[in-house]
Amino acid sequence: MHQTIVIVGAGFCGSVLAANVLRRPPLGSTEIVLIERGTSIGRGVAYAAHDVPYVLNVPAGRLSVEPGDPLHFLRFVRQSHPEADAEDFLPRSMYGQYLQEVLDEAERTAPAGVTLRRVFGEVTGIERAEGGKLLRVEVPGSSPVAADRVVLALGNPPSAVHPWARGLLHHPAYFHSPWSVPRSFSARHSVLIVGSGLTMVDVALSLSLEGGEMPLVRTISRHGLLPLGQTIFRPKAVQGDGDFLLSSALSIRRVLAMSRALSERVEKMGGDWREVVTFIRHLAPDLWRRLPEEERRRFLRHVQSYWDVHRHRVPPNMAARIDHMRRSGRLNVHAGRIHELVPEGDELRVMWRRRGSSEHESFAVNAVINATGPDYALRRSVDPLVRSLRAAGLVSEDRLNLGIRTARYGACVAADGSASSQLFYLGPMLRADHWEATAAPELRVHAEHLARHLSDPEHPPG
Repeated sequence: MHQTIVIVGAGFCGSVLAANVLRRPPLGSTEIVLIERGTSIGRGVAYAAHDVPYVLNVPAGRLSVEPGDPLHFLRFVRQSHPEADAEDFLPRSMYGQYLQEVLDEAERTAPAGVTLRRVFGEVTGIERAEGGKLLRVEVPGSSPVAADRVVLALGNPPSAVHPWARGLLHHPAYFHSPWSVPRSFSARHSVLIVGSGLTMVDVALSLSLEGGEMPLVRTISRHGLLPLGQTIFRPKAVQGDGDFLLSSALSIRRVLAMSRALSERVEKMGGDWREVVTFIRHLAPDLWRRLPEEERRRFLRHVQSYWDVHRHRVPPNMAARIDHMRRSGRLNVHAGRIHELVPEGDELRVMWRRRGSSEHESFAVNAVINATGPDYALRRSVDPLVRSLRAAGLVSEDRLNLGIRTARYGACVAADGSASSQLFYLGPMLRADHWEATAAPELRVHAEHLARHLSDPEHPPG
């Protein structure tokens, strides 16, 4: 019996999923069709090759895509860099090479009758084929693909076009994508980066690379919090089933209090609060599912920003460079909200209000860079495929606009509440149901479980 599995998107999720299915394919002949809108497999936006040496924010010893072989990525790196260590933070482009090699190796060793076809193009629509048993995947410029099952591995959506940016998308001083910023700024220029998370750190550091001629950089975000630094810690230092936290999941205030108490105990014993964050991170999907909706909303309003800076950390050398930039006065971090951007010739005047103040202030900059992060709200999506699937009722969003509603194994939940047996989602918008679903370790596990389900739907993975 022949079947076709289409994977839309060939970044981390699509490539790792394809490799898993190639290793453990369904019975009978199988064609895996991997469709990528970009120009390369395995890279996506996160691991694309850039002139700037963007660095992974997780050490090499914790980035294997092989669940039973935690040093798989490190061994790949040591083929060309024998001195690499498990605690090293390596270039993201190197991880893209690793993902390509993982997929190539899985293809080379796949059983007879199992093939991988790579297609470059943008999927614009998915609908029922004639007869209703297959899905028809539309790729302009290519023949439609008839699929038994389709997996959406679309990666992170782009940032929202915020009210203050409307009408400015083509202004020479506004950069909606933080990855399209020219490296031509000097010390006589001023730049505003909107957002203060990991993307802001990447952009700020990239602006400081040209011989020390760094522009004056400001950041504005709601809380003005910066990601904290990584350390060498023991990821498995805190053990247990977490029942004491899970039993408190009716109140986010209670969960937070118990988490702080646990951190204090660990640090008094010579440990690191990062060990507690890692422990909570593994419990996060269960915690999220148990929290009532109002408590989830309370978390998003009051706690998420603080969780993010503790959870999504930067390598020590990057944290030190950011600290130096702040102490030298070349980086100024503000907490507040932007009211408006007003064009003034080639510059933009920023009208904003500090957190806790009712007074508006302003300053002019040579560039404004949007680093506010992905917009997960499906109703605002600019992706033609997502828009068409939502309009057809084949996918639906959660009530908090965190992503795509899914059932077991990432099965897409339709507008009528039914879980699809043919359309699946794999990627960061799993956060709607799992919260922690943005990093490689979590997504690797989701990819493995989905691959096993695709290979044998009648026997769920243990």
